[in-house]
Amino acid sequence: MKTCAGRLLDKVAAFCRQEKLIHPGDHLLIACSGGPDSLTLLDILASLRHVWNLTLTVCYVHHGIRPSADDEVGIVRKAAEERDCSFMWDFADVPRIAAGTHQSLETAGRNERYRILRQCAVRCHASAIAVAHQQNDQAETVLQHLLRGSGLRGLGGIRPKNGDIIRPLLALTRRDIEDYIKERGLVPCEDETNQSRDYGRNRIRLELIPQLEAYNPAVIADLNRLAVLAGADEDFLASQTEQLASSLVKEDQDGVSIGKRALLSQPLALQRRLIRYLFSCVRQSCHDVPFHFTEAVRQLAAKGAGHCFEGLGLCVYTTKERLCFTRAARGEFKKRQRH
Repeated sequence: MKTCAGRLLDKVAAFCRQEKLIHPGDHLLIACSGGPDSLTLLDILASLRHVWNLTLTVCYVHHGIRPSADDEVGIVRKAAEERDCSFMWDFADVPRIAAGTHQSLETAGRNERYRILRQCAVRCHASAIAVAHQQNDQAETVLQHLLRGSGLRGLGGIRPKNGDIIRPLLALTRRDIEDYIKERGLVPCEDETNQSRDYGRNRIRLELIPQLEAYNPAVIADLNRLAVLAGADEDFLASQTEQLASSLVKEDQDGVSIGKRALLSQPLALQRRLIRYLFSCVRQSCHDVPFHFTEAVRQLAAKGAGHCFEGLGLCVYTTKERLCFTRAARGEFKKRQRH
């Protein structure tokens, strides 16, 4: 009979196969802070190394927030060496960056972490970056997005694979990881900021989820199922949007445009998605497009020529037949309308 740790290894291996996270001969960069989740990730991937003939490199990112991180660099280095893994680390002054960019410590830390991880992945020629998000993290993410009024994209939470990022531990809960650590005799580092209620994410974990579990003890599993369902629907609608855009959207030196009649003939969900697609063509990002922006542009599409809406650095205007997106200022819009 297999031990608990053995069963969890099998669970992670099966999840990686199902989601096509790992391929034979891959070189993985493992993001490891030394905490319970990332130390478990390191130990599990090292234990499964022979299954896919993996090369493993461990990377620690020092955020310049906690003095204890100075010691953690050496602890993670030792954990990597004990498992015959290469080791890298880098430093980011997150408090300074957050202050200079007017971001929260959470946002600046996340952005710097992924920037450094990707730089290190290039340096060591890794094919993917493994991070240690697990099912409780997924539940927290879904709740965080829900509280912000997110659509399907946000309710889909964090994906098992997102470009160069893979998340093998989405097969496990926090309780699974605690059991694994105990059986394997691992000694993780403790991040004291995890107990601080100054961070919104921590308040969700420490306050909101325990309250929800009083109503529904299976809330973690149910929120993970919601993420899976919403993610599949999001992927389908995104593919439909891409197909429509390939035939409806035109691009020129000034920006992009779509026929007003063609846009408004689509189902409402696709109208909104096409508008976000047009936005992304000009801004190279469709994140943080407010709902009222999308609705204002939809209403603009029902008007005749010569109408304009400006917001988020864009000018959206109408001609007789088309809805046009450009970075041009209003003065440039008026100039175009005279021609």
